[in-house]
Amino acid sequence: MSLIQPVVQGGPAAILKAEGFAGGSLSLVRSIGDVTQEVEFGLFVRPKHAKDSAQLVLNTHILPTGVIEIYREILPGDPEPLESCRISAPLESIARERVSMWLFNDEVSAASLEGNITRAVSNSVLPYLEGASSTDGLIAMCREGVQKAASVLGYSAGNRAALGAALAVSIGKISEALDLVHLAYSENPSLRAKYDSVFSYLEGLQKA
Repeated sequence: MSLIQPVVQGGPAAILKAEGFAGGSLSLVRSIGDVTQEVEFGLFVRPKHAKDSAQLVLNTHILPTGVIEIYREILPGDPEPLESCRISAPLESIARERVSMWLFNDEVSAASLEGNITRAVSNSVLPYLEGASSTDGLIAMCREGVQKAASVLGYSAGNRAALGAALAVSIGKISEALDLVHLAYSENPSLRAKYDSVFSYLEGLQKA
């Protein structure tokens, strides 16, 4: 960590702090309204594909704290609502351009990564997080995940539709919430039964 921490705290942290992030070491956080966003750097020491090196990785975490209570009402059986409401994604899944592995084994090789890390933060991470700074943006993100999952037989994207529904409810879009959960769960009888409380909650709001 002593080799890579100064690199992360250089250009990458400067760009993030200019956009409202704060923190030290390998994690920086900002809050935009009721949305908390984190950019987290992590280390794999001597990974299988490069046993003489360490690998720096980047993950993003988004937590819309303002809808957690609504989510709990929608899906009271969920034992870990905070985890279900957190949207996490590695850099590889949000990158807008090809990103090579960040491998290093000494001070020189660590320092050589700074430009690549800074570009990835500027060109991929920040645009992704900007899109997830509003409720509408987060709903769109949930919908995209559900649509991708719906195209794979037997896969439902877990509780992502319930989170999307909670977000939609928070801004009064009940029909949109119902459309999302129907897309995610209605085609599979076991999923429809598992998420019955979601449908009951939303249908009750619609009738109110």
